[in-house]
Order: sequence, then C-alpha cells, then structure tokens
Amino acid sequence: MAIKQLSNGKYLLYTVDYRGRKIRIRFEKKEDAKALLNNIAKEKYGKKLVRLKLKEERFLFADALKDFELTKSMLRPKSIQKYSAVIKQIGLFAESEKIKYLDQFISDHGTLFYNELIKEKMVRSGDNIDHTRAAPKTINFYLQTLKSFFQEEVAKDHILKSPVLHLKFVRHDKKKPEFYTIDELKKFFSQEMQTAYRHFFIGLLNSGMRFAEASNLTWDDIDFKKKLINVRPKVGHKLKTINSERAIPMNEELFSLLTKLFSEKKSNYVFASSNGNQIRERRALEVCKGVASKAGLTTRSFLHKFRATYATLLVRNKISLESIKELLGHSSLVETEQSYANNDSNNMHSEVSVLDGILEEFSDESRV
Repeated sequence: MAIKQLSNGKYLLYTVDYRGRKIRIRFEKKEDAKALLNNIAKEKYGKKLVRLKLKEERFLFADALKDFELTKSMLRPKSIQKYSAVIKQIGLFAESEKIKYLDQFISDHGTLFYNELIKEKMVRSGDNIDHTRAAPKTINFYLQTLKSFFQEEVAKDHILKSPVLHLKFVRHDKKKPEFYTIDELKKFFSQEMQTAYRHFFIGLLNSGMRFAEASNLTWDDIDFKKKLINVRPKVGHKLKTINSERAIPMNEELFSLLTKLFSEKKSNYVFASSNGNQIRERRALEVCKGVASKAGLTTRSFLHKFRATYATLLVRNKISLESIKELLGHSSLVETEQSYANNDSNNMHSEVSVLDGILEEFSDESRV
C-alpha cells in the first residue's frame, strides 16, 4: 500500500480494500489520495472488528437497494420499469432523510414515507389548480415494494426487524373478476373448434396459467412423475413477477390430456397450433370469441377469464385463499391485504382435484 508521485506530478494510490480487491487511482493532489487511503484503512479496521465480534456490521442502504433492484431483472420489461421507478423514489426518500445505513431507517421513517404517499398534491392545469392524490393501487404498490425490500434484508440478517411492519395497505374496492359459469363452460366446449385450441383452452381452465405462461410451456416443464407443471422463466419469456415461478399440480383431467399430447407430440411446445408452432395470443382470442359467439354466450369472452374461472371454482369449493394465491403465482399482498401463507403448491393435488369432471364429456372430443 503506497502513494507514489508520478513523473507528471500526479499521485498514484495503490492499495487493497477489505475484500482483497486491488485499487489503483491517480490523484491531482496528495491529500486527496491520503484521504481515500485513510477511509479504506478505517473500513478494513471496521470489518476486522466485525469478524472478531467486537462490533456489529452495518449495511449501506443504497447498496441494499441496488441488490434488491437486481432481483427484479428477470421480470418482464414493464414490471422492471415499474419496480425501478418505485425503488428510485425509495432511494431519494432515504437521501432526503440522510439515511446512510439500513439500521437508520426506523418506524418513524416508514410512517413519514406513508404520509407522503397519501398526501394530497396540487396539480396546475392552465389557470386552475386541482388537488389530487395517488390512486390506492399505486400507494399499495409502493408499500408492497418497500415491505418486500425490508423483508429481504431481514432474511439476509442485515437487520433484525422490518421497520415498516406497522404500515397498512389502503382499502379500496376492487373490480370483481369475470368468470365463466359451469353452464357457459359446457356450452362453450360443446362447440366445434380446432383441436389445438380446445386443448389450449382446457389447459388454461385446469391450470389457472396466464396466456404467456401456457403458450411458452415446453415439455421439459412437465413432470409427469410428480404430476406438476413447472412455470419458470426461459430465453425469450420472462415471468410477470418473481412469485410467478411455481409448480402447478395437475388434476386428473389435465394429467390425462397432457399424457395424450405427449404421446402424440409434434412440437416442443406443450400447447401448439395445428402446424406445431407456438400459439399466438391474437389468434387464440379470435378463436375464443368465435366459439363463445357460436355457443350463444352473452357475457364477455376472453382468455384471462379462464384463469379467473379456475380461481373462482376453487373458492366455491372451499379451497383456502392462501392456497389459491400460491397456485396462481400472485405476489401482491394488496389484493386481500394479508400475507401469503407458506403453502407449497407441489402438494396441492387434492385442492385442484375439485375441478375434475366439469368438462369430462367434452375433454376427449376433437372436433375441427
């Protein structure tokens, strides 16, 4: 470790930080090089005290926030953008409160952050000034992100307790999801349709998968031995949230269908079009609406409605809300304002079995 004056009059600092990384930096002034050298020496001494258990380790808030943002890098671009915007605001708040270390963020800071979220703001529109506040959904997303951040830091043993446990989500009336009734399902699946789309719609209904999850499903995602569908990210397909990665147990109807498709497979995609290509959303939606029209359904028909139907049928059969959230791969605590139970969807075959038999008389048909 040394500070050496170079032939051009500048000063070269050569040292090693507490992680063993070599540092070589040129300075115009010797005192600047000395200041950095002293800071590095203090940091190394502090780490030594931590190793000797003579001092508790502290973690930089900004670094922890950067690491947290990296955990969102496998999500879809829109989701990454949403999280990045919120994480940036959390960082700016910490800076404004002069919070350098994680343990400096206390419950009072959580309350202050919450009050800023719900505060009315003045918005100028021409000569008029309106008072507005963030939508409950937006406020709750900020709170959810903040809570998740500190939960991860607790899990890493960087802090002992989350300072935002006392913050409650904002209540608001959510629009109830639309779902198909049993009668509508029977009318729908009694219609003639291309076999590939019949299988795809049955798959959506019996798994609760989102369109992108089902259309990107490949045979290496299917565990026939354990009767599980593994929903996971892959090249060209990112999941909506981290919690979207999950194992979905197959009921007997879905297991039988996939076993049949596997024995006849002509594509690496589980649900492929008639020519073996990946199913496209626009075309699948057109087929769905066309079949619904022929069936005489008077309510709206769309692909995501199968997912809502899956969840609704489970609810009506007394399956716990915590289990359903795990099966659907939801990450938001906002929807029901409660924490997820630690359910493991690998062992929920009895839960999804309540869906068996609903479409039994139509499942094996292959009308074109």
